[in-house]
Amino acid sequence: MDSLYNQEVSKCGKKDAIIALGFFAYFMIRNFAIHIIYSQFNIPAEVWPIAHIVIAVVDTLIVFAIIKIRKQNLASIGLHKKNIWAALGLGLLFVPIFILQRIVQGSIVGWELYSFGSFMLSLMTVTLFAVREDINFVGFIQTRLHGLVKNDFWAVNLGAALFTLAHVPARFAHDISMGVPNYILLLANWFFMHRAFVMLFKRQFSLVPVFIMHIASNFPRLWQGDGVTGWWWTAIPTAVFVLAVEIWYWRWSERRTDKVSKQT
Repeated sequence: MDSLYNQEVSKCGKKDAIIALGFFAYFMIRNFAIHIIYSQFNIPAEVWPIAHIVIAVVDTLIVFAIIKIRKQNLASIGLHKKNIWAALGLGLLFVPIFILQRIVQGSIVGWELYSFGSFMLSLMTVTLFAVREDINFVGFIQTRLHGLVKNDFWAVNLGAALFTLAHVPARFAHDISMGVPNYILLLANWFFMHRAFVMLFKRQFSLVPVFIMHIASNFPRLWQGDGVTGWWWTAIPTAVFVLAVEIWYWRWSERRTDKVSKQT
């Protein structure tokens, strides 16, 4: 692991891990409740975006309150300015994978752009939800899991499993007709995306590159008709991104290990 990441997660104890798991339990219960309401009651469509924004803000404020009560600071979840330019550069490194996907897809299904206002609204929504998830799951839950699971490999995979489970209620409520094969692909997508986000996070113990890549991976539609050509338009760039990050991370880890060995 990166030394800074190692230093920070080593400060997390069992109580921190239990609190993080308690927050995850709240997250799941709240998700199930919301999507039961969604499926059972005829709530106007214009209400849901506002409700989701409020919920995202509340989730983030709960995490900040826990950090305050525990006498910790935002740097303990990767919110800091240290190495900011390196963190920005790392985040932008993999962005072309998803931008290229949108350009290629637009060239096939049509180049008619969405209105600027519609695109900006979608971008703000994507940004809000990406930032919320990254603070909750990468910065907070993932780091605190080390208070119970000392082995980094198992801690990261447990975090990935929790991140995957957190998405299940929404998909069952909104996409009940997708079919088992597509659900399996979605589960794999969420699991390996979390792993990739954590690998980016470890480099400078910063959420900045995670924010950038999460927004890029969920980048809103650019063209009329975008998104109607099949699940593989999303699956292919995601697989490329995950594989690229895995290779980059292990190459970087090997170089760092070699450097430490030479110094000692």
